[in-house]
Amino acid sequence: MPLYLIGALIFTIGIAVFVFQNNAVVSIRYLNWASPEVSLAIVVLIAACAGALITFLLDSFRYYKLAKQEKELHQLNKKLQKELNRLKADTVSKSTEKASHSKESKEQDNKPENKTDNIQQ
Repeated sequence: MPLYLIGALIFTIGIAVFVFQNNAVVSIRYLNWASPEVSLAIVVLIAACAGALITFLLDSFRYYKLAKQEKELHQLNKKLQKELNRLKADTVSKSTEKASHSKESKEQDNKPENKTDNIQQ
């Protein structure tokens, strides 16, 4: 961003120097249209302002598209984060079930041994 500002400052200084050195009167012609005689400095300032306005409008359009894309990606990120959290919770609950199931299996395996021990005694 600072590089952009430095470039804009240099451009503005260049325009100012050009305006002060070229104060001649000119007539502008475009197709069938002809302007009254105007200072060259005013023509250059109008052209520079028009260029700045066009650049601003194009940049605003680009920024709008990027902001819209960022918003869509942010929503997708939230959706995927919720799904990830749900999957983690499912994984934790399944491992808890598995652990309790294996614990129950071990307890059931131990019970018959106790019965045989009681019978032998």
